[in-house]
Amino acid sequence: MTEGDASALDRLPCGWLRIDTRGKVLAVNAKFCHMLGVEAESLQGKSFDSLLTRPSRVLYQSYIQPLLHLHGNIEEFPLTFDLPGGQPLDALIYSAAHSSPDTPQSEALIDVMVASVRTRRNIEDEMLRIKRAADHAPSMIFQLMQLTDGTCHFPYTSEAIRRMYGVTPQQAGESAERLLGLLNVETRQTLSSGLREAAQAGRDWQAVFEVARGQGGVRWHEVHATPRRLANGVTLWHGHCADVTDKRTLEANVVERQALVQMHQARSEFLARLSHEIRTPLNGILGFAELLAADKAENLSAEQRARLGLLESSGRHLLELVNQVLQVTSLEAGQVRVELQELELRPVLVRAMQEAQSLARDADVTLLPLSCPDGLWVQSNELRLRQVVANLLSNAIKYNRPAGTAHLVATSDERGVQLAVVDTGLGMSSEQKAALFQPFNRLGAEKTAVEGHGLGLVITKHLLSLMGGRLTVSSELSRGSTFSVSLAAGKSQATTHRKPPQVAARPPMPTRDQPAPAVQSGGRVLYVEDNEINVVLMSAVLGMRPQTTFQVAITGAGALEVAREKPFDLLLIDKHLPDIDGIELLSRLREIDGFQSTPAIMVSAAVLQQDIDRALAKGFMGYWTKPLDIDRALAQLDDVLGHGLPGRATKAN
Repeated sequence: MTEGDASALDRLPCGWLRIDTRGKVLAVNAKFCHMLGVEAESLQGKSFDSLLTRPSRVLYQSYIQPLLHLHGNIEEFPLTFDLPGGQPLDALIYSAAHSSPDTPQSEALIDVMVASVRTRRNIEDEMLRIKRAADHAPSMIFQLMQLTDGTCHFPYTSEAIRRMYGVTPQQAGESAERLLGLLNVETRQTLSSGLREAAQAGRDWQAVFEVARGQGGVRWHEVHATPRRLANGVTLWHGHCADVTDKRTLEANVVERQALVQMHQARSEFLARLSHEIRTPLNGILGFAELLAADKAENLSAEQRARLGLLESSGRHLLELVNQVLQVTSLEAGQVRVELQELELRPVLVRAMQEAQSLARDADVTLLPLSCPDGLWVQSNELRLRQVVANLLSNAIKYNRPAGTAHLVATSDERGVQLAVVDTGLGMSSEQKAALFQPFNRLGAEKTAVEGHGLGLVITKHLLSLMGGRLTVSSELSRGSTFSVSLAAGKSQATTHRKPPQVAARPPMPTRDQPAPAVQSGGRVLYVEDNEINVVLMSAVLGMRPQTTFQVAITGAGALEVAREKPFDLLLIDKHLPDIDGIELLSRLREIDGFQSTPAIMVSAAVLQQDIDRALAKGFMGYWTKPLDIDRALAQLDDVLGHGLPGRATKAN
């Protein structure tokens, strides 16, 4: 600083001093010396906060100094200076930071302007406001004096200490034992050790610890403090302590939710993989059983055909179980999305009744005529609603008694639309009803000849929840049960003129009792599959269309090599190949001349809806799931090759 600069600063009407970021006084002007009544030499090298009264010193350490570290600028902040003789000087301070050519660039210098305040009452009111703000702050502001003998006391604490520890500032000022006594031995030893090590290293101290508050339970507190070395080895800590119990609870809940999501994801992936591994051998078992049953040339005896029927029935039962487990898992993990639409109810119920007739005849149960008025509309999803009704009708039939009845009734009122499936079965006890929606709990029916897995009602309840509906049950032993469904009413009055949503017509699917199509398929088919059993089965299926030639590639690389040599009329591609994903393989095949528009169907044991949707979106016109539905597969094969037209994007399963 030049003599001219010093002279100019001495002429200022207010006090001025320059400090470094640690608060050390580097220079002062004459006005500031006059305000404090001391010589400039006595202020050089002193700590700025040593010039303040104790309350102002606390505010400086806990509030102003951190701001100076961060920004360097303070605008009109009240402090009280401690004058010789113990007389206070109320003042307002202003500060601005800059770098001096006389110091390294990394060392910031701070100019502080000090203005005396004549109206003491205003300053006192302001100080009182600040104190009240500190006392009402959720965290506790404190000074902690750590003596050389290890004892501690709090020269200052805000009023938050009463709320957090049940201790008054006066009690804490006498000894820290009133507060430390709330901690268990292990926590206290840990905090003491951490505090001692931080003091020796001269670094900030941070800790999180438990506090037992009697009936208030255990609370979690987090403390941050900065040390300052005093004479004779005494350390003065300035800091604050906050209750972080709610924060930790929130963080724990987030972690728990993340763990739950990961658990659901891991379970879904495991079950999807398990399903894939089960479906692959089932494809061979059910496929060859179906081919044997349809092959008259085998000349099987009646007993052999009965055994073959048991083999196919057992396979279908296992397949149904795998499908239901996957569906329950997807529903519980929130992976199923249902798009609601306006539906006319009666056509959906009529179709469900028609599909249940065969099961009712076999069980000697009479399905009473449907009771549903025309023009009744609901907000639902046709596919999922039909699944719900089918599950309820199936239960009403399977768990009925011989010569019993089942009745499907639909009504509406101001609450919405109600469906009821009423049966004359054995009914349930209150204990059985309480366990009704537990997965795999068949309420003792597993000891009977009635087939089932204990998952149908679990799926039904989840589906109704997704559609905004509700399922309730009333039952009485020996008198039967009633399963009631509540759905939101559609805009029946305003939309009765609208047609129900149209479902894309499927090509006619031949069965064993129907004749083969008049026009059979013919063409070149490339099947990309690495599983030998699946290859043998597909060869037998395509052998039922003699005009179709068939070539196999067991890897994606092999398929690309074959495709470069000759064209094909249809591509059948497995999803999981040893060297490439089936979707990526189709993309590469499309780059070969002549394959840009070749129809492609994915054949896979992966049955999750997202797998199917992704394949169809990436250019596959069909998706055949394993075990293969041979009749549907042949029908779509004829649709694609028999007429020489691209097939529709349908799923054969």
